[in-house]
Amino acid sequence: MKYMCRTCKKKCDNILKHLMTVHRFSKTTIESQLQTNPDSYKNAFVKLE
Repeated sequence: MKYMCRTCKKKCDNILKHLMTVHRFSKTTIESQLQTNPDSYKNAFVKLE
């Protein structure tokens, strides 16, 4: 499935990989945010058909 980041307007296949490579989020930061709120990044990406 393809997604588009609303921040940088780039297309990606893997949201977590995109956050780590393009936006330089650490894996531990992403995991802790997802544990706190599973929908943390839901509004940051748009599903593309």
